[in-house]
Amino acid sequence: MGTGRSDFPNQVNNSLGFPGIFRGVLDVRARTITDEMAIAAAEELARCAEERGIHEENIVPTMDEWKVFPREAVAVALKAQEQGVARLSLSREELYDMAETKIRQAREMVQFLMEKELIPPMPAE
Repeated sequence: MGTGRSDFPNQVNNSLGFPGIFRGVLDVRARTITDEMAIAAAEELARCAEERGIHEENIVPTMDEWKVFPREAVAVALKAQEQGVARLSLSREELYDMAETKIRQAREMVQFLMEKELIPPMPAE
């Protein structure tokens, strides 16, 4: 079972969707976020889970499995292009490379800042 609670396995909340959704929207400069774009992100999240294997205690990726976010971003950006709300038109490969680079760099910056104790580390679960 999925729950929004962090003290149970299978925490499902907006932290799994919004990073990828927003990245995809920003990368194509979409004018709006449609329901179909959010559904595309959810479907890509499900594909990622299926590819890595699903079992009772592990039905969705975790925040540490960050490679899901560029994939969600691509799904959202492609859907925005399909729906005509994107201001930019980019290929799947261009979108993935852009999203993966930006997300990886952001994660590395946060890690660096935590190591330098300029921001507090993530609380232990």
